[in-house]
Amino acid sequence: MILSTAIRAWLFDFDGTLVEPSIDFDAMRRAVLEIVARYGLDPEPLARMYTLELIERVEAQLIRRGDGLARAFVREAEEAIVAIEIEAARNVSAYEGAPDMLLRLMALGYRVGIVTRNCRAAVEQVMARNDLRCDVLLTRDDVAQVKPDPRHLLAALAALDVLPQQAAMCGDHPMDIAAGRAIGATLTVGVLRPGVASDYFAEAQPDLVLSRVVDLLDHLPAKQ
Repeated sequence: MILSTAIRAWLFDFDGTLVEPSIDFDAMRRAVLEIVARYGLDPEPLARMYTLELIERVEAQLIRRGDGLARAFVREAEEAIVAIEIEAARNVSAYEGAPDMLLRLMALGYRVGIVTRNCRAAVEQVMARNDLRCDVLLTRDDVAQVKPDPRHLLAALAALDVLPQQAAMCGDHPMDIAAGRAIGATLTVGVLRPGVASDYFAEAQPDLVLSRVVDLLDHLPAKQ
């Protein structure tokens, strides 16, 4: 598959796409659910939620409860997940060829952005150690709404001065594909993490599925 010459920018997820998966999201969720229980709420109905959305849900419940504990809960929960992210980032390596791929894309004139739900401190630590470069990095600390909310991607494209129909979104999770479709990206690319089944993206249906993120270089227009 040769990609469209209309693409001017590439947006990438980070963890599991450009770098090895590093965060135990189940452990992160459990840590936050333990905090939820200490604030007198039943954690069971929240057990299947993504952690960031879980925190937002509990914050809203505590605000409605009206005992003034919502802010304290959010602070405690955020401190817990940041600690896990920072610890996980200490030994993370970029996937083979990923740093050179980003440089290659920029050398070819593409704009490159990274959009991640991770915290900035952890991401910057990994990027510096692995020499990962981009034109724009937007973590959850930089935006009010994180993906799959399309406004996360739109903020990155605004910073890159690129229209959605001129962009491609690349990630290892169905939410990356959903976010790309929501903004009207001209291309969505699913990357299969090692050990993930080949039909992992069957429901999300990205335009292109790759076993390695660096393989997208093989699909660039020949004139590039």
